[in-house]
Amino acid sequence: MYVIIKWVIFLKIIKFKKIGKDKYKLFLDNNEELELYEDVIIKNELLLKKDIDSSNLDEINRQNKIQFGYVLAIKYISIKMRSEKEINEYLKKKNIDKNTIDIIIYKLKERNIINDKIFCKAFINDQISITNNGINKIKRELEKYGINKDIINEEINKIDSNIFREKLSKLINKKIKIKKGSSNLIKQKLLLYFINLGYDKDMVVKELSSVNIKTDLNILKKEYDKLYIRYSKKYSSSELNYILYNKLLSKGYKSDDINNVIKNKF
Repeated sequence: MYVIIKWVIFLKIIKFKKIGKDKYKLFLDNNEELELYEDVIIKNELLLKKDIDSSNLDEINRQNKIQFGYVLAIKYISIKMRSEKEINEYLKKKNIDKNTIDIIIYKLKERNIINDKIFCKAFINDQISITNNGINKIKRELEKYGINKDIINEEINKIDSNIFREKLSKLINKKIKIKKGSSNLIKQKLLLYFINLGYDKDMVVKELSSVNIKTDLNILKKEYDKLYIRYSKKYSSSELNYILYNKLLSKGYKSDDINNVIKNKF
């Protein structure tokens, strides 16, 4: 029978030297140097023992690697609130392995430093306060941050839908003042614009239906003149009126407005 004896070597710590915030360099009696975080030093009682058991060196390095990633995550979060997915992706970019990332995220969640529910609530409030985004776009943005759909829906449902309806109404009235063209074309453009901005289609249609957009007759006349120059040499008067009428109708102008312009021209 053979007995394998594993020798344990105690490495004497000659001195400590601070090399950064909460980080020290340890000089050992075998001329090796270790860079360890303060938390790791305290956890392993290295200040008291003044030596390192060689059999524990791998565990000390593992703890130090976790602390390294944890410090990176804290600095990243200190800039602004982050979701769990953001932290995960950030630490991956720093070449930290998955097991270490899982431990770091567990610690952050345990200490409530990252909380996707709180992140979701804060994100929604910010979007309402500083952007013109509608519910659907806010949801899409939250999904990009990796927030669970159940959490998103739970927090969205707490928001009074009238907030978005009132915001939409103000935005429509503001946009109408700067849009040019036929009333129908303006409404079509606004419908597409606000759907892309994340507002519900039915809500947009309802708000647009309650808005009276008057056609700018000066623009209509200019449109008419352009078409007249283009087609007047190709068609007779009776045919020309028919062609111009349909062309303007296809651009979203109302029948009465078109007829008035044509009538005034002849």
